[in-house]
Amino acid sequence: MKKDIPQGIHIHPVQAKDVDDLLEMVRRSSGGLSSLQPRREFLLDYIRSSETSFAGEKPIEIPHKYLLGMYHADRLIGCAAVKTQIGVDSPFINFDIVGDGLDQYLVASSRFTGATEVGSLFLHPDYRNYGLGKYLAKVRYLLMAAEPWRFGDTVIAELRGICGADGSPLYDYLFKNKLEKSFLEADNEYFDRNPNALGDIVPIGRVNVSRFPIDVRASMAQPHPSGAAALRMLQKEGFIFSGTIDLFDAGPIVHAYRDTIRTIMNRRIGAAEAVSSVSGGSIHLVSAGKVSDFRAVLCPAKVSGNDILIHEVDYTQLNLNPGQSVGYWAADSALVNTRKSPVKAHL
Repeated sequence: MKKDIPQGIHIHPVQAKDVDDLLEMVRRSSGGLSSLQPRREFLLDYIRSSETSFAGEKPIEIPHKYLLGMYHADRLIGCAAVKTQIGVDSPFINFDIVGDGLDQYLVASSRFTGATEVGSLFLHPDYRNYGLGKYLAKVRYLLMAAEPWRFGDTVIAELRGICGADGSPLYDYLFKNKLEKSFLEADNEYFDRNPNALGDIVPIGRVNVSRFPIDVRASMAQPHPSGAAALRMLQKEGFIFSGTIDLFDAGPIVHAYRDTIRTIMNRRIGAAEAVSSVSGGSIHLVSAGKVSDFRAVLCPAKVSGNDILIHEVDYTQLNLNPGQSVGYWAADSALVNTRKSPVKAHL
């Protein structure tokens, strides 16, 4: 049963000072988060790369990582990322599924080189009964909408496939004997330390699927059970299966055209107005700024003509000037309690 969304939820880029909170949070995962490995130096490098990207210190033609944090008061409770120009610095090689039936085969592919990827979505277990995951996912699209030219036309998401400590059907069949490593060892090796070696292990030419054992065929393009909810959220945004699967675990890669992502299409622009009480409002995800100073709040708000009325606490959190325009997305079905006075965050 979902609880009322707590007040004081805001989103902004993760900062280096948050690294220990991020480490503590991702250590609570059950594994499988290749892009959020529970190692302090790994996470600190990730955050510093993100800080550089948000600061605009690199040209857009090279890869960027934008890591957003969700906070309840001053506590980091979740994160989500957008990465651009994937496959440019290191190979992003997968398998395309071609054909059907007895004529179906896999062929190595780098078709998504240069695309934008959404990922690194993780919410603290203590906050999962509030329905915050969908807002954490959506804020990435509001970031893209702030300056679309910074992001590729094609947006992808790579879902974890059928895998675990015991292995993965596709990896075990195609790679285990060749590499003499377990699935988890190989997944870590080629993601983190030696991505350029991928070209040495990828099968050349067609790999006939009809010869695969039944469990391997059944695993192709299937998300890990823990990723089923994430897949549904992506599908609601308009993402569809691309016909491409992960090289090792056979997880599906879904894609969408950036400007047809539903949150981006349904985003509205209005002048923000601070009020002492929001009566009859519904949950809104409200964002301000360009990429370099992006921030957002999850709050009750009410649209009035060309204005959007938000509580003065949220207005201050967004660091707005009088009459400044904001982007917002409304969750029509999610009603919230009216704010009538400055609010103390609670859980």
